[in-house]
Amino acid sequence: MGIYVNRVLNMKHIKVIGFDMDHTLVRYNSDKFEKLTFHESLKKLISEKDYPKEISQFQFDFNRAIRGLIVDKVNGNILKVSLYNKIKTAYHGTKELTYKEQMKIYQGSSVDLSDPHYMSIDTTFSIAHTILFAQLVDLKDAKPELNLPEYANMADDVTFSVDLAHRDGSLKNTVKENLAEYVIKDQQIVEVLERFKKYDKKLWIVTNSDYNYTKALLDYTINPFLKDHKDWQELFEITVTLASKPRFFTEKMPTLKVDPKTALMENYDVKLVPGVYQGGYATKLQEDFELQGDQILYLGDHIYGDIVKLKKACGWRTALVIEELDREVKAYKSTKEISIEIDQLMQEKISLENQIDELYAKEHEYRQKVEKNDVFAKFNDIEKIDKKIAGLIKTYESNFNPNWGEVMRAGVEPSVYASQIERYACIYMTKISDFSQYNPRKYYRPKKRKIAHER
Repeated sequence: MGIYVNRVLNMKHIKVIGFDMDHTLVRYNSDKFEKLTFHESLKKLISEKDYPKEISQFQFDFNRAIRGLIVDKVNGNILKVSLYNKIKTAYHGTKELTYKEQMKIYQGSSVDLSDPHYMSIDTTFSIAHTILFAQLVDLKDAKPELNLPEYANMADDVTFSVDLAHRDGSLKNTVKENLAEYVIKDQQIVEVLERFKKYDKKLWIVTNSDYNYTKALLDYTINPFLKDHKDWQELFEITVTLASKPRFFTEKMPTLKVDPKTALMENYDVKLVPGVYQGGYATKLQEDFELQGDQILYLGDHIYGDIVKLKKACGWRTALVIEELDREVKAYKSTKEISIEIDQLMQEKISLENQIDELYAKEHEYRQKVEKNDVFAKFNDIEKIDKKIAGLIKTYESNFNPNWGEVMRAGVEPSVYASQIERYACIYMTKISDFSQYNPRKYYRPKKRKIAHER
């Protein structure tokens, strides 16, 4: 796959390349990892929040959610929203809502994403959360006698349980004990990293994972493939663990220095030097290494936690890793014939609409007699075309996610997720190894985007 460009990025000016770890530097078998998260979170709901044991029978289906969805916590709905914040697809639990049902709830209004009733699904780590919440909504509706909490409270309980599973070792201990099952080794990523070093690029890691987990994953994914460095700690000038992103980019937090051999920590309030740390903050990194914000390129997978806050607060250059992007591009290419057929049918529909307009003009402007049957016949032809288009759209979308279609589009418009990518990510890609196709000094330039009147 390639690297896709939203704004000019001259790699000759980049002195430091920083990386998130999870789902960026380290690739996961996301289906298996989210299934593990799903079941561990179920256990937490039962043990910590007194949910009925029958929820342990819930089944995990990775295709039930995609990145970029919006959870309406109050109504128990999951929404796909366009860049204009208009709802294009909606499910109540796992049941798709018709257009009329959507209109009854939302009256065609835009979704205010700043409203705390709405929660964005920004990362692959949120897939299990969404699928679990949807099934709880179904259960509450089907069995009111269970007296499950209100939808919003259930959403908060799921958040609590997923967060606890991440914090208490339930997930990370299982991953560390079964690395081959949950983590993907990618030799090409290591080759890209060492190639960057040959071009005098400094490499940093800024991750929300703790040191022991970070070490276990990097020992497994990086060390075996190194040729010019003895281990990942020599490869990376700075490693920041438990960074608490996005607060790392916006707040000044204490810095601890980590002893890589013992994992013991001590307070550290002097100028940073190469090594391993916990916490701290972005502007200290930048100032202590005497860098301008636009000399640092940071790669992450979380549009909000890694990209948006960083871009606004620090002015670093940004790159988003979207692991499902390769499937999207392949599906897009494989459905080109369907897209062409839809476009042709749309042209036929527009032609019929124009003919109807002419008949109405003939009647209302020129006071000429118009045969009503001629008008009705054209409306019937449009209805037939609409049915064909609807079937083709279903076929088209089934090549992407069977429930939600494309990640990057909501109907014919870009999705709200795609609009955030375009606005805040300088470049984006499927995985770090996509850099292997380009020189580390490359000047990335976006293609000229045509405005509506230029097309």
